[in-house]
Amino acid sequence: MSRRLPVFIVCVFIVLKAVTSYGYTFDSGTLRGRIIDGFGKPVSFADIEVTSNGSKHMATTDTSGNFSVTYSPGNIQLMAKKTEFVPLSYSFMVEVIDEIALDDITLWKVPPGGGLFFVGKDDYVKINEAKYDSESTSKEKRFYVKGTPTKINGNTLRIIDFQTDNPLVMGKSLYRVDKNGSVGSIVFYPSMKYVLHKLDDTYSRVGDNVGLRVAELPPGKYFYCVGEMTIRSRNGGGFFFEVSS
Repeated sequence: MSRRLPVFIVCVFIVLKAVTSYGYTFDSGTLRGRIIDGFGKPVSFADIEVTSNGSKHMATTDTSGNFSVTYSPGNIQLMAKKTEFVPLSYSFMVEVIDEIALDDITLWKVPPGGGLFFVGKDDYVKINEAKYDSESTSKEKRFYVKGTPTKINGNTLRIIDFQTDNPLVMGKSLYRVDKNGSVGSIVFYPSMKYVLHKLDDTYSRVGDNVGLRVAELPPGKYFYCVGEMTIRSRNGGGFFFEVSS
């Protein structure tokens, strides 16, 4: 004698079958986050794409920069992009099914042309380009910066390095410029000695041709030289700015 399944069981089976046939599963979680720009403001209508375990899920940020997107456990590739911003992509591992809150994600706006740009309160400030020349005697070679420095307020500097014709944007050296316009010298006699006022900054990659430089600098004048000043250097270019507290 055959038995008939109750109607509600049959209906549940049909619904589950339909959901599975469209590629949806119940073994997924949710990523929640916010997209901001380099000035801390929300980025609305940015596209979010999450790829994991062969599945791809899409979302768009709201007017507050918030998004919510489905993920499958495993190695997750998250991409955020919007027109006129540098696209961001990074990977991370999530092995649990849960609702996970991500830290704020920063999308940097593409600067208006190549060069160095100080990240101000509300917008970029382009740093003036300048030249350096050298003067040599029998005992030393001294380097001088010639140009007008860009005025910058604040001691913690974030500088966007945007290279339009070369994806390698790391080739710059930071020097302090003294009151005479000099960044120091290379002494020949009595022994070879570099007395250049070279400083350290922190560089991080943002995109293929965009980097972020961070430095803590006291008031004074500074020069980002394209390349480095060496015994063979005679003249060259860079970016000149002045920091005030």
